[in-house]
Amino acid sequence: MKIEVLDNKLRKIKVRPEGDEDLWTLLSILRPGDLVKGKTTRDVAVGGRGKKERRPMVVKLRIKNVEFQPFTGRLRVYGVIVEGPEEYGVQGKHHALTIAPGQEVIIEREAGWPEWVVDKLRASGPQGRALIVAVDYDEFGIALIAPHGFKMIVEGSSGLPGKDSPSRDQEFASYVSKVARLAAETASRENVGIAIVVGPGEPKKLVAEKLRESAPNLKVFIDDASMGGRAGVEEAIRRPKVAEALREYSVVEAEKVLEEAMRLLARNPDMVAYTLNEVAAAVKLGAADSVILVSDKLYSLDDQERGLTLDILEWGERTRARVYLVPPDSPVGEKVSRLGGAVAVLRYPLPADARQL
Repeated sequence: MKIEVLDNKLRKIKVRPEGDEDLWTLLSILRPGDLVKGKTTRDVAVGGRGKKERRPMVVKLRIKNVEFQPFTGRLRVYGVIVEGPEEYGVQGKHHALTIAPGQEVIIEREAGWPEWVVDKLRASGPQGRALIVAVDYDEFGIALIAPHGFKMIVEGSSGLPGKDSPSRDQEFASYVSKVARLAAETASRENVGIAIVVGPGEPKKLVAEKLRESAPNLKVFIDDASMGGRAGVEEAIRRPKVAEALREYSVVEAEKVLEEAMRLLARNPDMVAYTLNEVAAAVKLGAADSVILVSDKLYSLDDQERGLTLDILEWGERTRARVYLVPPDSPVGEKVSRLGGAVAVLRYPLPADARQL
């Protein structure tokens, strides 16, 4: 993230995101009521006959909502225009401003940006990507994993004939080569340096060998999984070896935190808080060690939900809790949503009556 502080009261910051990770950082710090100024296009009336044309312009929005879909390379900021070209009469109109990598925008908070936000913007940047290749005799799946989630790139079946078929060995060799080729092409296209090949038995070993031959600069790991395809990818994310190889990725760390929280709930429930209210109380007390927060709560239509979410983020930074913001449609996000949108593993036991605001 390229940033430039434009005033000595930290009200205005010019930012230029350089990738999905930077867009995700912007999502985590922008709040309803903040202002964003940038280039956009909008349909405007021309000629006085109801005819409209799309014209480029620079507008400033007061934010109502922000949305980001991982891997799309776009952050959509929704709000009301407070500044814009007078000749088009756009002031006061609702608009959606799209922010993409390489696009400069000015973000503004009238009360000033906290120092921790500025530090977070400066620290934002690519944290690397990796592939998971899950393969067995029946099917395969190749997924891209990044800090904000994982995305299936390609899935397919082997189409192998029965074990008694004279062509099975030849077709199996072709299948292995195909999976390795697709993985190498994906690694090159997505600029990843790590691949983890998982699955049962021989297919994963042969695919890993082929992948090392075709992509010598790619670091290839092997680990077990009971199956290939999407199910194998989802299983692999929870494997200790995969978590170690990808330890810098928030999605993997969040999964580990959630698993620890589930274990503690069964054995020592005073070490876990869940629901927005409980987690906010724990964070404000400095009791939260690790927090998982579902990102859509940031822009909830419910004022109380939105306020608690903002409290968790801001107090989390102050008390040095590790806060993982996860998409609602990710595997971790879906589970945490069922627990009220937030889960925290605590630093010390906190009785239920202390986990209430």
